[in-house]
Amino acid sequence: MESDIIKLKTCLENIYKVIRRANDILCSMSQPSVCNEVLYSSQGTAYISGLVEVYRVSKRVEGGMRTLNISSEILQRSLRHIELSWNNLLAFLALCPSVLQTLPSESTLHYQAPAVVPDSVQASAYCAVCLTQLPCSTDVVLTTQEDWLTHGGCHYHTSCANFWLNCVDPELPTSAFARSSDYPAKQTA
Repeated sequence: MESDIIKLKTCLENIYKVIRRANDILCSMSQPSVCNEVLYSSQGTAYISGLVEVYRVSKRVEGGMRTLNISSEILQRSLRHIELSWNNLLAFLALCPSVLQTLPSESTLHYQAPAVVPDSVQASAYCAVCLTQLPCSTDVVLTTQEDWLTHGGCHYHTSCANFWLNCVDPELPTSAFARSSDYPAKQTA
């Protein structure tokens, strides 16, 4: 469990760095017209979309912590820093209402533990990055909002794996919660 806490801490610190860096970049633009031009460009839109996915990973980590009863003041502090930084970013984006309107609603960003799982479904596969459950069946993967993959015997949300590989470490983490050979891989890295 201690190694999972260290991994979560590393993940959250890097999420904070990405969102804080976005705040720094946007706040450094001296002219609102320049900011508007950047945010309305295809690259700006893609950048904001990527930030949303990074923030979504933080909400999954928070949900995984809640589901597994992981309590750590360091992790809670990291989550608070991320939330403050995200809210600062949203306040900045309010200057570009059409960009702000393209963001998903806050409620869709929060992790929801799987509802009651049918008997035919095993719900003990966890993402090795965020530690949230990945419900699956031996016959078919349940329809979820997120695709997932299996690598090295561990399971991952694709966006969690993408964030980890691009912003944390070039090697995916492992977790005792995420190891299983009993669950079929939807995709393989």
